Amino acid sequence: MEFCLDCGSKLIGRLDKKFCGDHCRSHYNNELNRDRNAALREINRILRGNAGVLERLTAQGINQLSYNMLKTTGFNFNFYTHQEVYNGKMYFCCYNYGYHYVNDEEIVLTALPVLSK
Repeated sequence: MEFCLDCGSKLIGRLDKKFCGDHCRSHYNNELNRDRNAALREINRILRGNAGVLERLTAQGINQLSYNMLKTTGFNFNFYTHQEVYNGKMYFCCYNYGYHYVNDEEIVLTALPVLSK
């Protein structure tokens, strides 16, 4: 390689050198990962929002509510961090909070330390 992959400057030194310095190497790799990182940031924003909703409701002592009520808070049911089976019930978890469906309309909330095995 004769020229820096980032800025195009002529390279001096080792024959397998790809960048003229650390700045160009970092900039080049950051640009490559920009789309991936943006997608991860968006997913984490949604997950943090969901966890915040569950945290606020749990702190208010609300441990059972309808699907529609949870949805009106801005909760996104398509995003959760993991699933856990506890006492025969499937909990959908968002960081340290979880919920399970009693039926198609009713949901029970819980803080995950309660679920520790």
